[in-house]
Amino acid sequence: MRYAMLALVPLLSACSVSFMKYDNEPVMQATYANGATKSKVIAAGGKPDSEVSVPEINGTCVNYTLRKDGETMPFYAAFDSSGNRKHYGYISCQDARAKGVFK
Repeated sequence: MRYAMLALVPLLSACSVSFMKYDNEPVMQATYANGATKSKVIAAGGKPDSEVSVPEINGTCVNYTLRKDGETMPFYAAFDSSGNRKHYGYISCQDARAKGVFK
């Protein structure tokens, strides 16, 4: 039983490594930056795959599909009505809403 935790470590490590491979992408850098805004994120990432209204934050959320080394990863960034970044993560806007991120 105590070895079960050791078996999980490689799985958890692989998960975090897959996220890290996208960290240097321009859209990620723009999203992570202090004072990130919708216009800066879209300027860096290009036209998002989709954009949805987020009444919970009185703003919008944009979806991107990150691509690198033949793999893809969903990514969202949510902004208030002034265009200031409020939330972001490696899931879609729809998944973030379902998980209660915007509440």
